[in-house]
Amino acid sequence: MKKWTLIFAACFAFSGIVFAKETPPAGGTPKDFALTATESITLENGLTVTFVPYGNTPKVTLRLVTKTGNYADNGKDGISDLAFNLLTEGTSNRNALEIAEEAANMGGEIGTSVGMNSSFIQLDVLSEFVGQAAELVADVALNAKIQQADLDRERTNFLRGIQVQRSQAGGQANEAFFKAIYGEHPYSMVFPDDDAVNSISVPDVTAFLNENLVAKRSHLYISGKFEQGSAKKAVEAAFAGMASGEKPDIKAPEYNGKAGFVFVEREAAPQSTIRLGLPVVDPSHNDYIGLQLMNSLLGGSFSSRITANIREDKGYTYSPSSTVSTRVKSALWYQGADVTAESTAASLFEIIKEVKRLQDEPPTEEELQGFKNYIAGIYVLQNSSRTAIINQLWFLESHGLPLSRLETYVQKISAITPGQLSKLANQYLNLENMTLVVVGDGASVKPQLEAEETLSTWVK
Repeated sequence: MKKWTLIFAACFAFSGIVFAKETPPAGGTPKDFALTATESITLENGLTVTFVPYGNTPKVTLRLVTKTGNYADNGKDGISDLAFNLLTEGTSNRNALEIAEEAANMGGEIGTSVGMNSSFIQLDVLSEFVGQAAELVADVALNAKIQQADLDRERTNFLRGIQVQRSQAGGQANEAFFKAIYGEHPYSMVFPDDDAVNSISVPDVTAFLNENLVAKRSHLYISGKFEQGSAKKAVEAAFAGMASGEKPDIKAPEYNGKAGFVFVEREAAPQSTIRLGLPVVDPSHNDYIGLQLMNSLLGGSFSSRITANIREDKGYTYSPSSTVSTRVKSALWYQGADVTAESTAASLFEIIKEVKRLQDEPPTEEELQGFKNYIAGIYVLQNSSRTAIINQLWFLESHGLPLSRLETYVQKISAITPGQLSKLANQYLNLENMTLVVVGDGASVKPQLEAEETLSTWVK
């Protein structure tokens, strides 16, 4: 059989027959997203609770999200990280092992996460345990028992992780970039100050939790398959004792609107790490959705123009990417890439060229439609699980957006024209206002930057 296979293959090879590549079928029309029916209640202490029936799998996710995080550290760098990490180390009623075992016995696990503007406690369990899960989350949130030994251990682990991140080129680039744009605003902090972290005491952590982990700053989401009546009763009983507190006051950052340049020395580095970008409008603005589409076409997807240019055509880098990075009352657009040291200036030249090309020439309808379909498809994935729905709902609340935004998002993406996209690039991607950060070997990279005329806005 192997012999005859080889003979037939040889015959076809010398016959001149060419097998044409079959054209793939056209993509379908993107569909609008329909949000499942949700119900929200507000407890007397101000805690908002949203019930999200989702799916048929007998699982449920409880997430208590609080409007606090690194923004609220207030000079005690890292206190939000330490405080939330310590919540599962023990309460007045359970020790760390008992918390973990109880979560496991309900078919899940409990954990915490800290961000710039929000932090959360999350527990995934089998549906039948939704009431017991609500009580466990409430105990962790309301009755934390902070021990000195736990704080010391968590602080050591936290600082060790920060040290590793700070040693990497990507971390150094992010630190320089956000500092250059945000200045003294809390959003500038990428890595905490070690001395500040070491100064945090048990009373500091307790005071932080008492001020921040309160009802008026929090929102409990219950997503999955559950009996809503019993879940509601359990939540009302478990969280009735949560302190009301006060709503947070988040001040928008101020920008100087000027180009900036930072070079971070990384001697003998074979690669340069690049960040090039500037502030843009945040998600509450009408142009934000258009900016997401523009970013996807320009540098924010694997098939984007910048990726095709400096990765596929030039081979300067492996995985360049641009993003619209959001915080409450703030957003940045920036392009990032790790490029070979010898092609640092050439890479920046091509990135700038692609920005200018989009500003000068609207994309074709066909090209733009491909990215619309891509975003619509990704949007479906972003709403395809219990936690994904919670992520979307919290995004809306964080930025003061209505629920209708979820269901009209695909429509708004589809309505954007090539001319509008080019206009957005002109309006928001002003090269003369961008900040450029380069982390690399000064001896080999700086002469390139100084010689490239296109970079004169930054390198003078």
